[in-house]
Amino acid sequence: MLAFLIGERAREDGLDRRVGSSLGLFAGFAVSAWRDADRIGWQLPWVGALPPRARRTALANRIGLKPALLPGGMAVQVHGWIDNCAELAAELGCPASDQAVVYAHAVKAWGDGADARVLGGYCAVCQDPAQGGLRLARSPLYAPPLYYARIDGALAAASVPRVHEAMGLPRELNPQRMADSLFFNFNETESYLKGCFKVPYGTVLHLFPDRQKSVQFYDPLAVKAQPKASAEDYVREADRLLEEACQRYARPARKPGVLLTGGLDSSNVAARLLRSVPSGQRVPSFTYVPLAGHGQAEIPGALIDEGPAVRAFCAMHPRIDPHFIDNRDIEYDHRLEDMFLAMGTGTVAAAPFFRYHGLFAAAQAEGCDMLLTADHGNFSISSSGRWGYGEYLRTGRWKALLQALRGEKMVPGSLLRRFMVLAVMPSLPGPLWRATRRLRGLDDASDNRKISALTAAAMTRYSVEQRARAAGNLYDRTAHAHREGVIRDNFQRGDVEGSDMIQGWEQLYEISMRDPTNYRPLVDFCLGLPTEMFLRHGQTRWLARAMGRGEMPEAQRTMPGSGQHFSDWHARMTPRRDELRREVAAIAQDPVLSEMIDSAELLASIDDWPAGQTIDEDTAFPRAFRLPRAIAMARYHRFMTGQNRP
Repeated sequence: MLAFLIGERAREDGLDRRVGSSLGLFAGFAVSAWRDADRIGWQLPWVGALPPRARRTALANRIGLKPALLPGGMAVQVHGWIDNCAELAAELGCPASDQAVVYAHAVKAWGDGADARVLGGYCAVCQDPAQGGLRLARSPLYAPPLYYARIDGALAAASVPRVHEAMGLPRELNPQRMADSLFFNFNETESYLKGCFKVPYGTVLHLFPDRQKSVQFYDPLAVKAQPKASAEDYVREADRLLEEACQRYARPARKPGVLLTGGLDSSNVAARLLRSVPSGQRVPSFTYVPLAGHGQAEIPGALIDEGPAVRAFCAMHPRIDPHFIDNRDIEYDHRLEDMFLAMGTGTVAAAPFFRYHGLFAAAQAEGCDMLLTADHGNFSISSSGRWGYGEYLRTGRWKALLQALRGEKMVPGSLLRRFMVLAVMPSLPGPLWRATRRLRGLDDASDNRKISALTAAAMTRYSVEQRARAAGNLYDRTAHAHREGVIRDNFQRGDVEGSDMIQGWEQLYEISMRDPTNYRPLVDFCLGLPTEMFLRHGQTRWLARAMGRGEMPEAQRTMPGSGQHFSDWHARMTPRRDELRREVAAIAQDPVLSEMIDSAELLASIDDWPAGQTIDEDTAFPRAFRLPRAIAMARYHRFMTGQNRP
C-alpha cells in the first residue's frame, strides 16, 4: 500500500510517524517515510518481501519503499503489479528490476497514453514538480484502491481512507454514499468518508488544489473483434493466455494456493497453475463447503455442496492438496470491525462474503503467500453467452437459435416457452418488458429495491433509484438480448468495493490475491470473440467447457448450472435470531440509522422465519442477504461514530 502528500502540511512534525503507523497498522510497524521539501511519501512492500513478523519491531521506521525518481524530480510510486514490466523496460531502455522506475519512464515517454500500454493490477502516484499537483492512476479490470483528498490546501493520495484521517481529514460519514451502497450502486467515486474520493478503474486523474481532470483510458466496449479463426484456434489461444497469466502470477510467490470450486473457472485456473509451477511442487486448494445437515434439497443442475466435484477434480490432479472449509465458527459478522479498520470503508458486501475469512485463514495456516482465484471468469473465459438467444433472433440465425434452445437445460417447459423466455422477453423495450411481467403476476421491482433495506423516505431523500439508473446500476432486467448490455453490467459497476475487501483480507492474513481470469490480454481476447464461442452447439459457457476438456471430469465440464453459495444460510442464522433482533432494535433506536434503514421490514423478516432451508429468492434474499448487509452498515456507522455494539 502507498500514501503521498504534497503541500505545506508535508513539513508538519510527527506526520511521518503518524501516517507511517496507520499505513503499517496490520503489518505491525510504522512504514518509513521519504521526504523532499513539501512532498512526502510512504510505501509498504509487497507481503512476500516483508521480513518475518518477529523481526519487524526492531526494523520499525526502516521498512518502506522509496519512490522512483527521474531527472527533473518526478517521483513515482506503484502499488500492485505490472504484468508486462520486462517488455516495457526493453522498449523504453530502462532497468526492469523496479516496476516504479519502468512506470515512471512510461509516463515520461507516453504521458497519459502510458496506462493503455501498461498491463497489470496496479495503482500509481506521480508527482512532477514542473507540473505541480498529483497524477493518479488505476489500471482497468482490477486495481488496488486509491483514494484522494484535499486537506487544508494539501493534496493527498492513499491506498486506504484511514490514512487520510491520519493526514488530518476529519472523520465525518457521508450518508449519500451509505444509501447508494445499500441500494447496490457502488460506482460512485465518493467514499464513505466525506471529502475522500476514489479513482475509478481505467482512469488517470490529475489533481490540483483548485481543479481536477479525469482521462478514461480503457473502454471494454471499444475492444476490437478478433480476426476470424476456427473455434479450435480460439480455444488454443485462450488456453495459452490463461496459462501465461498463471505463470506471471505464480512466479513471485513462494507457495501459491488456489481457491477451488466445483465449477469451470477455478478448475481451469488450477489446471494451468499446475503447468506453471515446478513439476514436483504441490499446490494447496481451498474450497468452501456448507455445514453438515444444512437441509437444502438438491436442485437439478446446481451444486449445493461443491466438495464432491472438487474431490473428483483433484483425483485427476493428484498434485493438488484439497482443503475443505465449512466456516463452522465464522459467520456474517466475523472480524467485521477488523475489516472496517483494514479497508477504511464500510462496504456492506463484507457480510455476505464472510466465507473468505475461513479460506484465507486456512491458506495462512498452510503457509501460502498468494491465492489465485477465478472470480472474474464470467467476464472472460466463462461468459455464458445467454445474450446470444436474442442476438440469433435479431440477426435471423435460425439454426443456431434452434440448436441453442434445444440444448438449454435450465429453463423448463416447451421449446416455445424457452423461445419466449430466452429470446423474445429480453429483446422487449423496458416499459413493455415490465408490463409483460405484471401481466404474468411477476414482480417488476428492481433487484436493488429487494436487497436495499432502505426506508421509502431515504430512497426519496437520497434519490437512490435515479442515481443508480444514471450510473447504469439499476438492475430491473433479468436478462440481456445484446452483448453490449452484458459488458456494461460487468464492467461499469467498477470494483463493487471488491478491491477494498481484497486489500482488507490481504492485511489481516498477509496473503496476496490475484485472478488470472482477469488478466487483461485474456479479457480483451474474450471480449473480441464472436458470440458463437460462448453459446455453441446448444451449450452455454462453451469456451470454458472446451478449455476444460481433459482437465476436469466430464460431469463437471458439462454441468449446466452453477454453485449455490447460500445453501446453509438457515442453519447458520437460525440460532442467532435473538441476536439479529437486538441488532435491528438498535437500528430502530438510532436517529440516523432509523431514518435510513427500514427496521420494521427487517424485524418482520426475522419474525416470519422459515421452518427450513431454501434458496428461493423471495425467502432467502431478505434474510441471507438484505439483513446481514443492513446490519453491517449499522455496525460501520457505530464503528465510525464511536458507539458500542448492542
